Amino acid sequence: MVGRLKNMVKNLLNPKKTAKLRKWQGRFETAKTAYRDSLDDMDTFEAYYNGTREVLANPNTHKEPKKKATNVRNIVYELIESQVDNSIPMPKVRAVHAGDEELAKNIEHALYNEINKIRYKEMNDLQERTVPVQGGDLFHVEWDQSAGMHCTLGDVSVSEVHPKQVIPQPCMFEIEKMEYIFLIFTQTKAFIKRKYGVDVQDAGEGEPGIRGADDTAFNSDVVSQIVAYYKNDKGGIGMFSWVDDYILVDMEDYQERKLERCRKCGTVKTEDVCPVCGGKTFDEVPEDMEELTTDIAQTNGNIISKVAGYEDVPVLDEYGMPVLDENGIGMVEHRPIAEKIPYYKPNVFPLIMRKNISKNKKFLGGSDVDVIIDQQDTIKKLGTKINEKLINGTSFATLPKELQVSNEYDMKVVRVAQKDIGLIGTYTLQGDISKDRVALADNYEWARSSLGITDAYQGKYDSSATSGTAKQYSINQAAGRLESKRTMKNNAYAALFKMIFQFWLAYADTPIPMSFQKEDGTFDFAHFNRYDYLKKDDAGEWYWNDEFIFETDTTSTIMTNREAMWNAADVKYQAGAFGQIGDLKSLVLYWKFMEKANYPNAGEILADLQERLQEQQEQQAQMLQTQAMTQEGGGSDEVPVM
Repeated sequence: MVGRLKNMVKNLLNPKKTAKLRKWQGRFETAKTAYRDSLDDMDTFEAYYNGTREVLANPNTHKEPKKKATNVRNIVYELIESQVDNSIPMPKVRAVHAGDEELAKNIEHALYNEINKIRYKEMNDLQERTVPVQGGDLFHVEWDQSAGMHCTLGDVSVSEVHPKQVIPQPCMFEIEKMEYIFLIFTQTKAFIKRKYGVDVQDAGEGEPGIRGADDTAFNSDVVSQIVAYYKNDKGGIGMFSWVDDYILVDMEDYQERKLERCRKCGTVKTEDVCPVCGGKTFDEVPEDMEELTTDIAQTNGNIISKVAGYEDVPVLDEYGMPVLDENGIGMVEHRPIAEKIPYYKPNVFPLIMRKNISKNKKFLGGSDVDVIIDQQDTIKKLGTKINEKLINGTSFATLPKELQVSNEYDMKVVRVAQKDIGLIGTYTLQGDISKDRVALADNYEWARSSLGITDAYQGKYDSSATSGTAKQYSINQAAGRLESKRTMKNNAYAALFKMIFQFWLAYADTPIPMSFQKEDGTFDFAHFNRYDYLKKDDAGEWYWNDEFIFETDTTSTIMTNREAMWNAADVKYQAGAFGQIGDLKSLVLYWKFMEKANYPNAGEILADLQERLQEQQEQQAQMLQTQAMTQEGGGSDEVPVM
């Protein structure tokens, strides 16, 4: 309570801050209210994926069902899981201008390394479920100054953000066209204090719903942090963040570069005491230009000099008066002018939307659950009906009136006269479930067809597709929706790769080390140097060359799936692509490929085959030599008589 009172006093002393907080809190509540139906749908879709026993109300009568389903075949889970694709789209970067091909290739190598560093496989595994269930999911890109390697200052950070954590501007459906957008994070109070220096012990968790519809547990140690990204008057991106009534961040342009400068003389801080005036107080000042203190070496061998030119500056004494020479003329000093280059600013919302499929006038894409929810409800009802018919079915016996039944030696004993034997019988009553089973199967096929999922796609036997090519054709023919999903995934990753590159240009002050595999299978080592992308235009002005086309490599799926690549190589070997089957030369070529594909122990097998091939070649050479010698001797084995 004490902390809250202190914060109230602090706000009263700064009414502008309070007014700004209230403005953004109001916008957030308005946006959340407008987005309420979508948030409720997300809870419903999540529940159906998890196998809820609830059944939707009748759309005609609006009557709620009297009971829950007792038997649930979760086709939502089944059909979504059958579509999971573990492959990560690989980057493909194309140059727009002649001469930038090597720069484009360098970006590719750097992005390949980034994919290996960041937990993309884990994020993809999560998104492969979230995207079809909710219709979309998001990447959040930040620059983490505390991350990176020992030799770098910071690194790009990419994380997954669930769509329930994102509240869009009302009536806007594309992030790029919005004026603002909100993110909600569940954070510990200790984290807030550590990162922002603000004590929020008295704050509560304002948005527990983002933790999931089933997670209603109360935790006094966590709070809801709201982050608002917005477009400022200059076209940059501002950031305003708060917890309850505590302001955490207020930055009109959070992507601009800032330097600590001495409050007295403006010198950039290099140590605790200003080396020029001795000042000990420093302020963060926005910077548009970077003043070079050292020469910059570009990878192509060019040097960007730290000196842009020279100027004559009057020499002043300790009192600020001009110093005169022996002739009474003011002395001047020939001082270098530091080269200045512009800082790069991304000027983009740090969010990438990955949609399931495109849907008009929707912030998220189309949900698979929304497509098959009627079939899922029907299947739950039919499954329950079948279950009840089977359970409620029974058997009974008929006996003559007043006939006694006794238990002897764990057996039922009936003593009956011969004439009554015909009166003893048993009957079984069982409900007819044949039509229910047909209807259930029809609804399942209906759901599959709606999503474009075939037997071949699920790995089941497909009588209509007798070969691998035919199966693939069957998949492609029925999977327009699935192809759309692949396109959306590739587009999202292409946009992500572009944003990572933009953040490198903006903040990667030190070269980023990387390694890449060459065509011969060996590895080479290089660096991504943001200064390689610094150029001068015809007017002599510095600018950043960010004009590249970012795509995904459509052939990369098999390259990232080693098992699939090995199997493909086997097929090609059997087809004679490496040469005659069984020939040592063909086997050497085959195992060279398998070694590059990182097949276990391929190197040892290749070495053994190469040794055998060399022995075979030596034997063949010896035989040829023997034949040649025999031919030179006349081809006779007779010994001449003396």
